[in-house]
Amino acid sequence: MIVATCSIVPFRARATDELQQARIEMGRIWYQKYCTPCHGPGGIPGAAVSSATKQPVDLRTYVQRNGGKFPSGKWLSVVFAPQPGNVHTAVWEKIRSVNTESMQSDAVARGVVANIAEYVISIQKE
Repeated sequence: MIVATCSIVPFRARATDELQQARIEMGRIWYQKYCTPCHGPGGIPGAAVSSATKQPVDLRTYVQRNGGKFPSGKWLSVVFAPQPGNVHTAVWEKIRSVNTESMQSDAVARGVVANIAEYVISIQKE
């Protein structure tokens, strides 16, 4: 009996990895456009200051500061919560306004924000 073994990565796993990388890359592009002015390139501290600590925000430690897990609920509330005068509300409106031609502008904008989240997760310090 002849047994052949192969170490081929299953197609589904490769496709998932490629899709994840594409989302991260799109998130990086959107991050550069919408987030870098306040948060700095690559998540390094920029002009953004934490309201709690009054220290510059380092997005590379976002997961660490939240118990080792990406705080999806917190992320969504910061980005989507309609708070007049909140800088994230202004950015959210800017992202939405780019897609005003589309009837699904909210859905497209949420996809942009989800890709930015994927990028932020990818830049976390070990």
